Amino acid sequence: MQIRGRTFIISGGSSGLGLATAILLLRHGANVAIFDVNPPPEQHAAELDASRVLFTKTNVSSTESLQNALRSTLQWIKSSTAKPLAGTICCAGIGGAALALPRQDPSASHDHVKYMDISSFDRVLSVNLRGTVDLIRLTLPHMALNTPYGPDGERGVVIVVSSVAAYEGQVGQLAYSASKGAVRSIVLPLARELGRGAGIRVVGIAPGVFETGMTKPKPHPKPRSEVKKGGDTSSRAMINPEMVQYPKRMGRGDEFARLVKEIVENPMINGDTIRLDGAVRMPSRL
Repeated sequence: MQIRGRTFIISGGSSGLGLATAILLLRHGANVAIFDVNPPPEQHAAELDASRVLFTKTNVSSTESLQNALRSTLQWIKSSTAKPLAGTICCAGIGGAALALPRQDPSASHDHVKYMDISSFDRVLSVNLRGTVDLIRLTLPHMALNTPYGPDGERGVVIVVSSVAAYEGQVGQLAYSASKGAVRSIVLPLARELGRGAGIRVVGIAPGVFETGMTKPKPHPKPRSEVKKGGDTSSRAMINPEMVQYPKRMGRGDEFARLVKEIVENPMINGDTIRLDGAVRMPSRL
């Protein structure tokens, strides 16, 4: 697959790993259609060539919203760019923390107990899993219509974002681990179906601890030694120096984007999920 002169859809492309991927693909000549709830931040305007970027406000958990965004993208390609849709990169995702067995009141009885909120579980799966599969199944027929490219007759590539939580989920990550484990599990059956039949590869990436809006450390008004243990995700992300073996830091968005680029361009990468994590092994709790 080549990047230049092709269009790539990136869900969750306005921030974090998706935004870093959009910026790198644009630098290498791609057009990018961003499906996200919010537009990219203004400070990145210089890196996002307006003539080669289409943003469509999208709720990935809604089929109607995805269909509208896809129609806008296909019309943009047809009327303005003539750059075929060659890749779907599913970066949209949310987290969620909940215990399957919530802490019970001392007075708990069989008549009065607390249950995990199943609606929050449903919401995480709706975005992370259903939204990923829905976007893939909507874009596949259009990529399958592409003229085969190169000696292997490639027509497109699908990249999904799993997580190390698919392998080493932590306490409270039931919904997130379930969704990311399922995303990892769809890679091989899709690759088997789409490779010979359509010339479309499918690859997963399982990032470790990366700097995103959810995990990037934020400044605290108190010295770190006085910050209460167990605060937000960003304050907890670096408390265990043994989590990441090397390099001992969070991953950066550009490092994720470089792997996406290699996947797109290397035809032998197919049918598996690649851990990108600095040899991290997650403890049961942060």
